[in-house]
Amino acid sequence: MTIKSILYAYSGEQDEGSGLDFAIKLAHHYDAWLTGIVRHGYSKMERRIATIVSDEVHLAVQNAEKKRIADITQRFQDTVKAASLEGRTSFIDVEPQMMTSVSEIARCYDMVITGNHPEDEQYEFLAAYPDRIALQSGRPVVVVPDGFKAKGPARKVLIAWDGKRTIARAVGDAMPMLEQGTQVTLLTVGASHTVDQHPDHGIMGLLERHNVEASHIHDRGTGRSVAETITQTADEMGSDLIIMGAYEHSKFSQDIFGGVTTEMLQSVKVPVFMAH
Repeated sequence: MTIKSILYAYSGEQDEGSGLDFAIKLAHHYDAWLTGIVRHGYSKMERRIATIVSDEVHLAVQNAEKKRIADITQRFQDTVKAASLEGRTSFIDVEPQMMTSVSEIARCYDMVITGNHPEDEQYEFLAAYPDRIALQSGRPVVVVPDGFKAKGPARKVLIAWDGKRTIARAVGDAMPMLEQGTQVTLLTVGASHTVDQHPDHGIMGLLERHNVEASHIHDRGTGRSVAETITQTADEMGSDLIIMGAYEHSKFSQDIFGGVTTEMLQSVKVPVFMAH
């Protein structure tokens, strides 16, 4: 298996091109097709003023938002042209009345690359929401933080391993990337967690059979949250990609009470590859 079809989901002005830059480098490396997508609803401004302003003012707001979408499309086209990807790219503009989602479209791609959704309310209607895509699409999602500049495919990968279903899925989905000569570190966190009760049949054995160089470190996690342990270990190891499962527990409870995935996406400095 290899990566041949990548979906880049625009996620708002906070992105600053980091996600697209990462997607372009990956598309070059795998000789893959790259599709950009922006899905936009109605902005909060438009929803607020729709019934209280004149048709002329409402139309002016709509036209300004249409221009913003056109500018996004043009920047994508200019960027992929400058990167010599012309001929294997496309762009999808999903308007509100189309009644479809990025998650539905993502099901027909090998992976999704995006930034984190913007905190600025004026860009909220453009947000891609990587957590929802991971939960609803059945495809892996790579979340690229603001300001990250990829030098190429990941070379030092940290796998946040807890032995559960979602991380097993994420490792399987990421295997085409891991097989590219990466140096992998498996991190386990907690009082007594071990990687493999049966070494020949565990995760280290799987990686070895795929010719992936891997080592294991364990952190008892005392005094730090799991997310802090993962991000700080990634910093110490010089990792340029973190692989983890997404929302092993209820997404609702994570939104309300916080959780490892939520905390990671708010604080991480390198791309996070996640699957559900």
